[in-house]
Amino acid sequence: MENNNSNNNGNNKVLIIIVTYNSEKFIEKCLFSIANQNFKNYFLLVIDNNSTDSTVSTIKQYKNAESRISSSNFKLICLKKNLGFSGAVNYGVFNYFSKKNKLTSDGFKYLVLINPDMVLDEDAINNLIFTFNLERSDKTGKENSNTEDPINYISNYIGAAGGMILDYNSNKISHLGGKIKFNFITSHIKNNINVDVKKIIKKENLSLTNEENLINADYVTGALFITKMNLFKKLGGFDTGYKPAYFEELDYCLKLKRLNLNIVVNPLAFAWHFEGASSGKFSTNFYYFYHKNRIRCAIINSSFINILKIFFKSEVLWLKSEADKNQILPLVKAYLINWLFCHYYMIIKIKNFIKISMFKKTL
Repeated sequence: MENNNSNNNGNNKVLIIIVTYNSEKFIEKCLFSIANQNFKNYFLLVIDNNSTDSTVSTIKQYKNAESRISSSNFKLICLKKNLGFSGAVNYGVFNYFSKKNKLTSDGFKYLVLINPDMVLDEDAINNLIFTFNLERSDKTGKENSNTEDPINYISNYIGAAGGMILDYNSNKISHLGGKIKFNFITSHIKNNINVDVKKIIKKENLSLTNEENLINADYVTGALFITKMNLFKKLGGFDTGYKPAYFEELDYCLKLKRLNLNIVVNPLAFAWHFEGASSGKFSTNFYYFYHKNRIRCAIINSSFINILKIFFKSEVLWLKSEADKNQILPLVKAYLINWLFCHYYMIIKIKNFIKISMFKKTL
């Protein structure tokens, strides 16, 4: 796919972070798709969460064989313990560059997160970045060309963006942005719909308006994710309490929304996902961590009145109509652990309120 906006993104240096854990089966394809990007102004940080398979050696072998990846744009960090997804990302942004490298994370305009089981279209990163450079349209639907007025740029209203994630084998949509219910149960937009990739690739007019091109969402997955580095740093990164994964992206996106920033998906930034890499889904452990972090996220990001009047009512309706028997025991465990830590979540709520209130004054 030819992209006329490659040159426009030249000054937008990007930090790409991939967090791996036992990713030996698909990490090589992921790295190749990044090396094959038309966008080149990036630094790739691969952080391994103490894998027990041959992930690390596979990465090293690929790096030695790939001329487009070198010490100038690549670093592999092997953690001695598993920090979880959010902990590993925060380590890359706040610890590695500030303590072990002369380059600081302030040198990057954007932070891009990619899961190791993803294969990116060659223009995926270019189009993710271009999301922040689209122009607003006026009420007549004509593109507004007054580039001197910052209010005409959608970038002033976007906090984070994602792309379209397709199943590797079927080209069905796996993720096109996410929605949440009143009890914070998540769902994917247009999930399992077949997509004609050739039509997407042929689409050359990238100066589309917000209404025509971008999809509003409640959150975007960290599997293919971009945000401005200054936003990520000022908000303190991800909340590392969402271990080992799930809901850290939603929590971050909800903070951005409280800053009156939008969460969007650019369907022209697309990638393929290895469905087999998510074989742990719908296991007992998956349900426990999902519900533990879901309830945690609801408590931290909802008012006390909304918890009583909205969350509990929605939760009861969901339990009666949608929850299956396999979720009962993980749910009970999740309720108990969140009850024990409820007082701690109040402290987090206060800290978030202060941080966001101070940040608003600088916008």
